[in-house]
Amino acid sequence: FFIFTCMRIFLAYKRWWILGSLILFSLWFRSDENRVETYYANGAYPLISSSLDFLFGWLPFSIGDFLYTLAIGWLIYNIIRKGKDWRNFKSHISSLIFALGCIWLVFHFLWGFNYYRKSIPEQFGLSESKIEKKELIDFCSFTLNQILQSDSLLTVFKSTQSEQLAKTSLYGIIGNYMGYGGYYNPFTGEAQVNNYLPAFTLPYIHYHERAHQKGYAKESEANFIGYLDAMKSPNPKTIYSANLDLFTDAVRALRRKDSTLAKSFMEKLPKRAKNDLKEYRQFVIKYYGPIDRFITWFYSGYLQYNNQPEGMGSYGKGFVYVLRWLQKTKAIQSEKGMPEL
Repeated sequence: FFIFTCMRIFLAYKRWWILGSLILFSLWFRSDENRVETYYANGAYPLISSSLDFLFGWLPFSIGDFLYTLAIGWLIYNIIRKGKDWRNFKSHISSLIFALGCIWLVFHFLWGFNYYRKSIPEQFGLSESKIEKKELIDFCSFTLNQILQSDSLLTVFKSTQSEQLAKTSLYGIIGNYMGYGGYYNPFTGEAQVNNYLPAFTLPYIHYHERAHQKGYAKESEANFIGYLDAMKSPNPKTIYSANLDLFTDAVRALRRKDSTLAKSFMEKLPKRAKNDLKEYRQFVIKYYGPIDRFITWFYSGYLQYNNQPEGMGSYGKGFVYVLRWLQKTKAIQSEKGMPEL
């Protein structure tokens, strides 16, 4: 009788048992970064990524944005249609929880396990010691030099086009109010960019989102890998965009140690860079509002949940990894530019 009863319970809740077992397996699997690095990041994920690219990469538009829109519409429709049926309220909640569990699983298997792989310092053998003031000065000098060099090339080649590595977001100017520059869709493997941002920011955002595509999930990791890839580009707009982004991060960190010196670095920027940063500040002020604040709060919580305790502050760690990489490869000391990767 006991065995028969257990079998009836199992069959009645079979889908919950399967879902729960897969979630427990996922939690166990992601608890070991060596396991994730070996069997997922360098094992299953490259196959998953190439498969998604084969299915959706050739499309000239973002199928992920289209599917997101359909999903949001379907959810609103069902809330309105079923929300009045209080008799089946428990069933609706049960279905919603099950659906969210399935989404959580698919998210992890298609991309999310990358949040739990080995850190960048472990992968690249970088120092994790605290950044000193002298190191910040060296990095600010290096990136400023890169900005000046690429600015002189942009003056000569004014018609240089930016590289298009990611798809254009279908949500258009809505992204300005939501405060995002780009995003990666783990369900379709597509990288999207908000092309309504100030133009100078876009090249580096393209490389940042491509880094997510490669399996570098954390924002600091994507900034680091995006920078290394951007510096291989022959396009001066890309070099300029990447270095200006990391230069401002480093100057911000230097300002906390020496505000006068940080100000002097900002004053050394070429006119183009000063105008671009002014444009960006005006852009942020124009679109900043309650939606942006909510999205920032929500996404910061999302990052903290996904193994990034700094939340939105994790973006700023990317320049630290780049600094350590440049020190390791002697690029800063030799001042010969970016080494071969």
